[in-house]
Amino acid sequence: MGDRQACWLVGTKGGLLRGDLDGNWEKVGGYNFRVTSIVRNAERVVVGVGSGLWEVDMGGGMWKQLHDETLTEVLAIGAIPGDPGIVAASAYGIATGERDEMGAVRWSFWSDDLLVNERFSNAVLVVDDKRWLVGTEGGVLVAEDGGENWTHTSLSGTPVRGLCRALGSFWAGTDERGIWRSEDGVNWKQAGRGLDQGTVFDLTESGGKIVAGSLEGIVVGDGEGSWQRLGPRMLMAAVAADPTDANTWLAGGDPGGLWITRDAGETWQQMGVPATIEVILVPEGD
Repeated sequence: MGDRQACWLVGTKGGLLRGDLDGNWEKVGGYNFRVTSIVRNAERVVVGVGSGLWEVDMGGGMWKQLHDETLTEVLAIGAIPGDPGIVAASAYGIATGERDEMGAVRWSFWSDDLLVNERFSNAVLVVDDKRWLVGTEGGVLVAEDGGENWTHTSLSGTPVRGLCRALGSFWAGTDERGIWRSEDGVNWKQAGRGLDQGTVFDLTESGGKIVAGSLEGIVVGDGEGSWQRLGPRMLMAAVAADPTDANTWLAGGDPGGLWITRDAGETWQQMGVPATIEVILVPEGD
């Protein structure tokens, strides 16, 4: 399907899809895993799934197992240096892997000393090689020194579903407490108005505004004024903005399929992908 780096990637509850904005979509490989998260570097694609972690050959569609018996349900991943070069967030904590003498990846968990709800990790944002923001069932925590040390933040006591870095700030989507903003990842305040009790699953930036997928559709704002609700009123679990056109966004319903807007949310059309959407990854830049 054309230039593989120019393809959009979509994780669904029934596998990994690639396609374009003209509605041409195809499944990658034969697995029907629930794909929760995607990282892409050039030809290399790594996906977190409901039962582990896999590297996907986008040319041949082959899937190569990266998890061991300790890394099971992966909910989010981020790229870090090394091999396999992934920090994985799961229901059992934050983990990184190293290859043993046989070439197999062995995983180490770094959050075992935290409370149970703080170990349950929904999102991870790599700030730099050794510092990660982690969205957990107990709030946002900061992993320092590659997970050796942990810092609690002011955003605590609520599940955090999504994290992003945009407009010079960190942003977090929460359960029933809306969107929060931080300059340093430690001190947080609620952002914008009109979403104080909203649930937000995913966030991105487009045209100088935050675009977020919520329990009741897409919300858009700058974090200062009121949040504007746009699009179909359904649970939008994933959202992504076209890096070449600030007015074009994709959003994924759970359930509800894949949707597109080409006018910054004024009108929306379904894209012929009826699956339950978990994650959307934009094409790589030139």
